[in-house]
Amino acid sequence: MSSEQTLAERRVDRWHWWFAPSWLGLDAPCVVSTWTWATSRALDVTLPLRPVVALFLIVWCIYLLDRCIDVASCKDWTQATGRLRFGRNYRSLFLACLSFCFLGILVVLAFGLPRPVMERALLVGIGVGLHFLVFIKPIFLGQKLPGKEFGVGIFFALGAFACLGVTARSWPLLASIAGMVAYNCLVIAARDTECDQANDPGGASHWWRTMNRDLLFLGIVSALTAAICAVLMDEKAFYLSVTAAFAAHIVLHLYANRLSGDAVRALADYGLLTPIPIMGGMPCASILFGL
Repeated sequence: MSSEQTLAERRVDRWHWWFAPSWLGLDAPCVVSTWTWATSRALDVTLPLRPVVALFLIVWCIYLLDRCIDVASCKDWTQATGRLRFGRNYRSLFLACLSFCFLGILVVLAFGLPRPVMERALLVGIGVGLHFLVFIKPIFLGQKLPGKEFGVGIFFALGAFACLGVTARSWPLLASIAGMVAYNCLVIAARDTECDQANDPGGASHWWRTMNRDLLFLGIVSALTAAICAVLMDEKAFYLSVTAAFAAHIVLHLYANRLSGDAVRALADYGLLTPIPIMGGMPCASILFGL
């Protein structure tokens, strides 16, 4: 192994406490739950507790299983991220988390979920299964198709759809979530190019050669569009959160080469939690300052 590879592995493997949600697969369920809550706030509808708990556990379970698949199919560990190595070294912890997810899902189902939620969840589940067969394990196709990042964005939006349903007013909100999460995945993929080139033939770096350059323009346009929506639309706090998320990812993309791939992934996912300070903080500010 060359000295450059050794140095790269040391940089990747260095542990930071704020990597924990990403390395344990908790980033995705936290993000999808946050934006489902944000959508319910924007639409001024009640978010039932049991559906969002089930959503959190199911998404966590999916991401844990995906990590296990990535570990089993990794071809070049010299290019693997610290997140992937963590999955290899702590398989027993992942199995314990999976067991917790399965048990929690069974408990939620035992208490019962509204029939409309179950029906929508079944539709989303079928879509997730097809996504798996096309982008993760293409058993019938023989090779992964490009574009999985956009599929991930769509399914994060469908998490909110499963819990809340859909109306004419909610369509733009769900589309915003899909685009924002897809952009998050692409920013991560741009930094993980070396790992994806070695281990993921379906990664964006294989088919989007000008991704690094194009993401900056795409992010600026998306942030400006969300900012205009924040001014013109009734769901101001929601679109302000979307604007802040795009802005955070633009900055992260600009400085990504100064950070390890694991740091970029963790920070990118934290950048999707903007509804918490914005939509959660604005009512508090209104009360405190009489706005």
